[in-house]
Amino acid sequence: MPYVIGIDGGGTKTTCVFQKVEDYDPFLKPQREVNIGEGTNPLSVGFEQMTDRLHQLVQYGLEAQGIPPGDVVGLCAGIAGTRLEANRLMVEQELKQLGQQLHLHPDAFYKVKSDLYVALRGAMQPADKEGILVICGTGSNAIGVSQAGHLVYNGGWGHILGDEGSGYSIGLQALKAVCKAYDRREAPTELTGMVLDTLQLASEQELIHYIYREGKSKNEIASLARLVIEASTHSDRVAVEILRDAGDELVELVRGLMRKSASFHEAIPVTVAGSIFMYSDIIKNRFVEGLSVHRAGQYQPPYADPVEGAIIVAMEAILKPTI
Repeated sequence: MPYVIGIDGGGTKTTCVFQKVEDYDPFLKPQREVNIGEGTNPLSVGFEQMTDRLHQLVQYGLEAQGIPPGDVVGLCAGIAGTRLEANRLMVEQELKQLGQQLHLHPDAFYKVKSDLYVALRGAMQPADKEGILVICGTGSNAIGVSQAGHLVYNGGWGHILGDEGSGYSIGLQALKAVCKAYDRREAPTELTGMVLDTLQLASEQELIHYIYREGKSKNEIASLARLVIEASTHSDRVAVEILRDAGDELVELVRGLMRKSASFHEAIPVTVAGSIFMYSDIIKNRFVEGLSVHRAGQYQPPYADPVEGAIIVAMEAILKPTI
């Protein structure tokens, strides 16, 4: 029985699922066995580490579900760090070699897309041919596809040049708010005690050593966003304002896409993904309101997870080989 594999490879985790071809229904969200492994962004972990992790993940899934490797006729992987064509082709070549090592079907196809693209395809309603997706987790970015299939990207500049509205940006704004409250440049905030307790610091002035002497990763700064979300539930004015500003920045990603492409219009479906949207009602509501105010599309809840988008693309390769 032929199967296809769908993979969603991000910077922190990778998800892998299997789909029996004869059971595929684009209008049905199936219950799947999901295999989760470590991140596979080749720009972060290197191409060799990426391949090793994908090999382990696919092999484990095959064995756990009792699927003969030769029954796998295709694989689609949405991998972070592959927006550049050169990187995409390198990952595709690595996957072909992986397929040979695992003894997948000799005529199996291998498609590599950006993680953004498979996330968009998973989030769109099955009948939709156009749409916009905003992703907000540690970082932030957006992607849109027109009726003609033209892709447009926005954001994704990283935490130094961009990532406005992201977990990292919110965490950084929390640290800045603590500093400003200490200087009496802004109102006192519940974030001061929460941040100092979480970071185990004795005073605000120790934030200087924390930031500049220890080289904190963006993931650690992003984790502080949860404190802002928690403080907002207590009606902390500073925390609420940080989250509202983040929602406004995410709306600007959509508005930027619409300026880039005349194909996008005020009725285009706009959906979201990422932990920040999941855990902050303030950001989500502000985002939805902003879309309406600026006539920048119409919000709709995401249909399915990004890995489902990889399955959709893989099945299109079988059902519509010209795609």
